[in-house]
Amino acid sequence: MVKFETDAGLKSFLLFGGTFDPVHNGHLAMATEALVELAASQLTILPAGNPYQRGRLPLASAMHRVEMLKMAFTGMANVSIDTRELERDGPTFTVDTLRELRQTHGDDAGLTWLIGGDAFARLDSWHQWPSLFTLANFAVVPRQGEPHPLITASAALTAHLADRQTEALALSQCAYGRYTLLAAIVPPVSSSYIRKQLKNHQSTRGLAPDGVCDYIEQHKLYDPQENN
Repeated sequence: MVKFETDAGLKSFLLFGGTFDPVHNGHLAMATEALVELAASQLTILPAGNPYQRGRLPLASAMHRVEMLKMAFTGMANVSIDTRELERDGPTFTVDTLRELRQTHGDDAGLTWLIGGDAFARLDSWHQWPSLFTLANFAVVPRQGEPHPLITASAALTAHLADRQTEALALSQCAYGRYTLLAAIVPPVSSSYIRKQLKNHQSTRGLAPDGVCDYIEQHKLYDPQENN
């Protein structure tokens, strides 16, 4: 796991989880913008194995998804890939990953989970969700042109988040329990849209890095006639 130091000496870790099935330009924009807004020097990406929320395995294999992540973030020395969730049996729970990281780095380390606004608004559907805020902060990237993510959140989640919002740079002073809204402008693209385009034999150029598009074509990923 990579790490960076804040001025206050607090060890802080910026984390980005997801299936990345496949990774695309929206993911890349989220990561690069978060590094800037949070003044973070390092980011760790955690591809999921069997995501609890989705109820199915990702369509591309773990190996292919890791290779696409390497291509997407090539040349960025401040990004690393942590495969612990791919090596875990059964459904993948973020709370388990954060607990492991807490055991490794201690109670005083700052853990910040990078997340899209739509997923953050449904955070109370995650496994043992109240515990997440005893383990990490959240850096939230709203969808472009949409209001505050919590407009659509449940009353329970809204109440739990009361007084937890802070400025982006202030997260570096918090070990856990806070969230911030980033100003990042992320391209309106999704993995599901890319898979739909590929299923219909449509181009995905411009939606994902060229190296990722080349890799998908080479290995015939997301082709319903192929075993990915």
